[in-house]
Amino acid sequence: MLIKRMRAVREMRKVFCFFANPKKPTGNLRHKPAEHNLDSQSASPQEVPDLEPEVVIHLPAGEEEEVRRRVKTDNAKVYERSLALDNEIRLLRIHPGEGPIVASLEYAGLDNPPDYDALSYCWGTQKNYRPVAIDGKDGFLLSEHLHAAIRRLRRLDHARLVWIDVICVNQANILERNRSVQLMWRIYARAHRVIIWIGETEPTQKTCRRLFASTQEADSQLTLCTQPGLAALEHDDATTKLGDVLSGMELQSSRGLDGEVWWKRLWVIQEFSRAKEHPTVYVGPHAISWPFFQRLMRTENHDRLSLFHHLRTQEEQSLLDLLFMAKSFLCSDPRDRIYALLGLVKGGQRTIVPDYSKPIPKVYEEATVYLIQQERNIDVLLDDRLDRTGGGFPTWVPHFALLRDRDTVQSRDGYAAGHGDPDVELTELPSSADEQSCCCQIATSRALRMRAIPFGRISTRTTENDLPAPDSSHRTILTRHGHIRKPELSRPLQTIEQVLASLQVDFSPPSAMGLDRSSAVGYLMLDYLFGGTRSAVEEFTRAAQHSPWKTKFATPSQDIEKLALRFGIQLTEAKKLDFMISALWENAFLTVRHQGAYTPDDVWRRLLGGSQYETYYISSKLRRRDFFCTVDGFIGMGPSTMEVGDELVVPFGASRPLVLRRHGHHHVLVGDAVVPGIMSGQLMNLFHEGNLTAENYYLK
Repeated sequence: MLIKRMRAVREMRKVFCFFANPKKPTGNLRHKPAEHNLDSQSASPQEVPDLEPEVVIHLPAGEEEEVRRRVKTDNAKVYERSLALDNEIRLLRIHPGEGPIVASLEYAGLDNPPDYDALSYCWGTQKNYRPVAIDGKDGFLLSEHLHAAIRRLRRLDHARLVWIDVICVNQANILERNRSVQLMWRIYARAHRVIIWIGETEPTQKTCRRLFASTQEADSQLTLCTQPGLAALEHDDATTKLGDVLSGMELQSSRGLDGEVWWKRLWVIQEFSRAKEHPTVYVGPHAISWPFFQRLMRTENHDRLSLFHHLRTQEEQSLLDLLFMAKSFLCSDPRDRIYALLGLVKGGQRTIVPDYSKPIPKVYEEATVYLIQQERNIDVLLDDRLDRTGGGFPTWVPHFALLRDRDTVQSRDGYAAGHGDPDVELTELPSSADEQSCCCQIATSRALRMRAIPFGRISTRTTENDLPAPDSSHRTILTRHGHIRKPELSRPLQTIEQVLASLQVDFSPPSAMGLDRSSAVGYLMLDYLFGGTRSAVEEFTRAAQHSPWKTKFATPSQDIEKLALRFGIQLTEAKKLDFMISALWENAFLTVRHQGAYTPDDVWRRLLGGSQYETYYISSKLRRRDFFCTVDGFIGMGPSTMEVGDELVVPFGASRPLVLRRHGHHHVLVGDAVVPGIMSGQLMNLFHEGNLTAENYYLK
């Protein structure tokens, strides 16, 4: 047996000599003594001799993806047959003992499976691999992270039956991967126990023996490690010890030094939520209860498991809600951004069928159309992107890791510019000769046909350079390129005057379509600052009642009348109030636009917010948005990437107007806009009255 195993080790060296460098006859191998392991639940552990050294295989830098592909192909040789249709799964039987891991595969149906545990883990860095023997075939390669987990799962005196995705699913078989993703939620729901593997922490320490308490009995202070004659909480200062370990993992992960961690992996959301009871958590040699793990992961200022508190439910949720909640989680395959959540989605697995043979852009296109249809609006297209370059994705497909909350998009003021059901479909749209140089060329010829009402073109726009610097009594004066000082805000209404002048507006001609064409710069400032989290209408009401500018501005009326006369504005009480709002908030607006955040001093906080002044801290990270004016004289605010000539449309089922840019026979999506006067569905009302027509727009 020893000779046979040593031959197998030599064969593995030959294989990875080719992986590491096909032109060299030797690989990059090193031997490491096997680590002793005690049974998790055995009554009388026995000493089993170490049969041979274990092999650690280091991947050559820069060739990880190619080697992983070859690992999948080589590992596939262990599978005697493919999984049958319907609900068949493979299970891994980990044979007892110490030394190199030996296991075998078994087949079972999910309707009446044997008792098995399901492992929830992250794949780790996957830079180094270790071989294990499965079904008598040596050389099945596992990442060091997963190898350590199996070593901790292994018992001394009897076998253990587990489901582990990378072993129980042939990763080289696309059809098998597709089917297994559809079954994933059932696999974890039917498991006797779900075990979370966090990572190795003390490789030289033997595995602690396990005491599996029920959920009802589990104490928030409890580790599940035990030894005869000792209390369940056998480790000195376990809270501090394990807490430091987990904090160290979090720090390493946040710095990108050691791959992902379990609580940031996207797939674990489904695995955790479908477990019958709270999972057991393995941290190195220790087993701890989920309540204890929660406590260790919580600090005074941060709870790293906040999302998991909402997932212990069997109720199906909308895919959009899940995408928004899970947008900070990580996955190695971009398709998993969608597929990993389908097990929790109402009807999701019947509408979106996992298929890893599809190109990533195609998966995202179909998922986006599904979201539009399920949510019955097109707000899912909006995210926090600023510039879209490369990547092979259509401009209308959102960045699912940067989705904007629907409540923010629709705002506290109930934006419904395009009320009604959306009218969209995926369609083929071949590129014409004049589109070949378009920056939006993507890996698919399909376009999104979207029904919308045209509103006009952008005729002028402001930039950051058109705005003065904030008042230096509150913020340091900004310097421009070459250390040239930018003119500082020195008097009330200076900002609105500069904006209207830059836009070259003239409100003297009558408004098109009988719509309210208001300057509304103050309203747009508030919308920009609060980003939909507060109501601009409520702020106007509060200001009208308390007149906070009286403390700061002595006689603003004359300045307002001069501005109105200059730009042809017919003053009303509402428009006067908007001017005052502009003067009141312009310093905050300028600070956020130039510097990213604004914290008013005590005087201004009391002035702006009264008894609630502490709620006026404003942080608008990367909100690069500017004012524009349409050909018909409507003022709005849109993304800083917009250009003169861009089109403004109101799609059916949209809370906000969209800014589009034409490229030949199709358009690209630039972003969303806010235009006072049409945010409550005024264009849709005119359409239903027969005064406006809708058009088809093809987005790529």
